[in-house]
Amino acid sequence: MQADEIQAKLLQLLTRIAPDVDPQSVVADQDFRDQFDFDSMDALHFAVAVSEAYGIPIAEADTGRLANLKSAADFVRGRLAPPS
Repeated sequence: MQADEIQAKLLQLLTRIAPDVDPQSVVADQDFRDQFDFDSMDALHFAVAVSEAYGIPIAEADTGRLANLKSAADFVRGRLAPPS
């Protein structure tokens, strides 16, 4: 799966969790909480949505890697990549 496909899907999940977010205004490398009203419950819901959408487990310790679009996409891509 390509990086742009992952980011597009993550934006869909994000706007489902926070419907007032304009996906066109999201800055990829800026934390969600700094861009808009995204609290810890939103972050938890986003992590669950990502886990369910991609079928990957997300440990509590890894939730910080979903703090912005770029790091979330990198995390998902790393989890989906076949072992070398």
